[in-house]
Amino acid sequence: MKRLFFLTSIVALLCSACSNNDDEVTPEKGAKASLTITLTGTGAEGNSTRLVGTPTQVDENEVHSFTVYIFANNRLEKSETSTTLLGLSLFIDELTTGVKRIVVVANKPSTFPVFEEGDPYSKFAEVSSHINLDYQTTALNNGLIMTGETDATLQSIAVGTNNITIPISRIVAKIKLGTVTIDPAAGVNPALFELTGVAIIKAKSLSSVGVPSIVTSQPFYSGIEGIAVHGTNIKSYLYEPITLADHTNRYFYVFANDSGNDDDATLVTLEGTYDNKIMYYPFRLPAIARNTQHTVDVTLRRLGTGSPDPETPSDPATLTVVVTPVDWIVVPTLSVEW
Repeated sequence: MKRLFFLTSIVALLCSACSNNDDEVTPEKGAKASLTITLTGTGAEGNSTRLVGTPTQVDENEVHSFTVYIFANNRLEKSETSTTLLGLSLFIDELTTGVKRIVVVANKPSTFPVFEEGDPYSKFAEVSSHINLDYQTTALNNGLIMTGETDATLQSIAVGTNNITIPISRIVAKIKLGTVTIDPAAGVNPALFELTGVAIIKAKSLSSVGVPSIVTSQPFYSGIEGIAVHGTNIKSYLYEPITLADHTNRYFYVFANDSGNDDDATLVTLEGTYDNKIMYYPFRLPAIARNTQHTVDVTLRRLGTGSPDPETPSDPATLTVVVTPVDWIVVPTLSVEW
């Protein structure tokens, strides 16, 4: 299953003073605070899984459940979880006043660790809190994982309920196959070429939720077996069968990858045959950030000189960049020529 960001917002009802640091603030002695958080901009309905197609912005904004974590001096004071099937608002009381860091994680998997009172904020960065790419393959059923955080100073209930606004964003990026154009060079017979598939190669398999920072790591996952990636790390959801007549609306969700090392770059690879010989046409993606959409338009000219390995791009490639606005944070369309 393939899932190739416009921010949604978690909004509470009344604003409190915000702080951008972790300085300790002594709460009012004996004072209590409360917090009401309301989700806006998303629905609560479930979605069916798609193999091929174009999910709507509503689909990709879907929030099924969310957890609010409230930290005081970087230690968990309280957390609450709500399912949006029960409504879009969550009231949290019995909080102390003072400076807090408020974190939201939406659509987290059941395997996500439970945070106990007193746990450090840094637990979000631990390996136990990492998300496997496998979980995002059913994203339109479970919802794309989204996170956000803010610092705020909670006032006592004598003043009123605190209102906080926290923008949240997806931790995945979206890769889309755009156009595939055959423009054969001299001496190339296009009648001998057949397009058979598209795959993501060397996708990072693990990612933190982005709180306090985004960390993605190996092992790599791929849709086609190559020199480096094989065995259980070959994932069917990173491959789509296509033809020249039918290759639109293929998309994949991947984690951030900005290592700067060409050998570790995530690739989009076309698969085909020329004169009945299997050929691969891999293209490196530029740095991939969370919550971005990348569209790849491909022009194939040298049909008979594809790579024998799906992980080995041919260098250099001709690039033409075109910007196409969509609802995610848009990366310029990558047009590549083989």
